[in-house]
Amino acid sequence: MGKREDFVIRASEWIGTKEGSSGHKQIVKDYNKACDKGRQGSVDSKWCAMFVGAVAEETDNVLKDGIGVPVDYSCGTGPHSLIEKAKKAGIWVEKDSYVPRNGDLVIYEWSDDGKGDCTSGHDHVGITSSVGASSFIVIEGNKKQAVGTRTVNINGRYIRGFITPRFADELNPSVPSHYTGEFPTLPSRGYFKKGDKGKEVVKMQKVLLWISEGCLPKYGADGEVGNETINAVKVCQSILGCTTDGLYGKTTQAKAKAYTK
Repeated sequence: MGKREDFVIRASEWIGTKEGSSGHKQIVKDYNKACDKGRQGSVDSKWCAMFVGAVAEETDNVLKDGIGVPVDYSCGTGPHSLIEKAKKAGIWVEKDSYVPRNGDLVIYEWSDDGKGDCTSGHDHVGITSSVGASSFIVIEGNKKQAVGTRTVNINGRYIRGFITPRFADELNPSVPSHYTGEFPTLPSRGYFKKGDKGKEVVKMQKVLLWISEGCLPKYGADGEVGNETINAVKVCQSILGCTTDGLYGKTTQAKAKAYTK
């Protein structure tokens, strides 16, 4: 079985994938590898839950023996659905005020009136990728016909509930923290791309970790721009309200400088 961090990183790598593209077709294909018999989907299916299943398959995190992420094309209809599988595995939280961890799933209900915990319905699902003091970022398939991100207020309206998977690496947790809590020194450079290395990259990575603690779970501020750093930039750009292109430039730097937690 795989790791929580791999699940989140792989989800972020799909950001920007559009419905009907080769990437969307691959998501459907990977979901169909993971789903129960008779629960296959197609490129014409609604695919928010299929996206979750595809990422679980790609990172070896499909639910088995109580470990991993439930897989189905339905959020909550019938015994195969995500909610019912989560309830059976003991990983369903029906509490709007729950503060999710990276890798937890949030299920929405758009008819929620916001008065107390919503206890029925199931319209959409996504993967939590970053958690702040009052809100969290969710990566979603089929958001405006693409893989996109959404900012959700903690204890906010439209939350139906949360699925809180157990991941294999957490049986013996050893993930280090690279976050000091202090606002770091901004890099003097205004642009970074994949392959860049050095002290200025370390400064940039510490800025990312200040914005989103845990966004660099594997390598931390290692001074090299690789896939993990690019994905961390995308997560932070979502928090800052920038274009999520994974390129740390002047706009991202300016937004980071003005950001308050």
